[in-house]
Amino acid sequence: MLTEKYIKDIQILRGVSILLVLLFHFNIAFFNNGFLGVDVFFVISGFLMFLISSKYSTVEFYERRFKRILPAYTSLIIIVIFLSFFLVNYLDYKNILYHSFFALFLSPNIGYWYENSYFDKDNFKPLLHLWSLGIEIQFYLLMPLLLFLYRNIKYSLIFIFFVSLFSCLIVTTVSPKTSFFLIPFRLWEFILGGFAAFYILNNIK
Repeated sequence: MLTEKYIKDIQILRGVSILLVLLFHFNIAFFNNGFLGVDVFFVISGFLMFLISSKYSTVEFYERRFKRILPAYTSLIIIVIFLSFFLVNYLDYKNILYHSFFALFLSPNIGYWYENSYFDKDNFKPLLHLWSLGIEIQFYLLMPLLLFLYRNIKYSLIFIFFVSLFSCLIVTTVSPKTSFFLIPFRLWEFILGGFAAFYILNNIK
């Protein structure tokens, strides 16, 4: 099956997106927009998740996703909380506990949205990278609804795609952090990957 194969194209795109983000964080010249690698990753995720969800039931989809993500996810949070107790000052530790609270409820992106920005470097944020995983998980929770709409209401997914895209463009001019951190303004990227998945599924022969 297509979803079980090692798809080299996807691995290359993943590698490129991760590299862009790393170069951005290392302040390498000419990569000031390297954080756009996250956008590429979300499109890839949408592509793969719509392919996988076409093969498994909703319960099986959630079991596979959460078994793969949650053990490492929760272990990381617990380890960071434990080690930070010995390594950072009180204010930084209080800040880590605040972010850990949101992370444990699968909404780290919302915790960072309440603050200044992803690009704010004033505070110590060892769990900052979890914001994108939070959006991924929230997308997984929406997957059954999106599939239902796609299968039962013609053009519904196209409508959601354009609403999310145009909302993202508008909100970016008003509150960039809102369009950056919240799932409604990222949903179009996952759906874009979904369109590619549907094309392949409908033309598999």
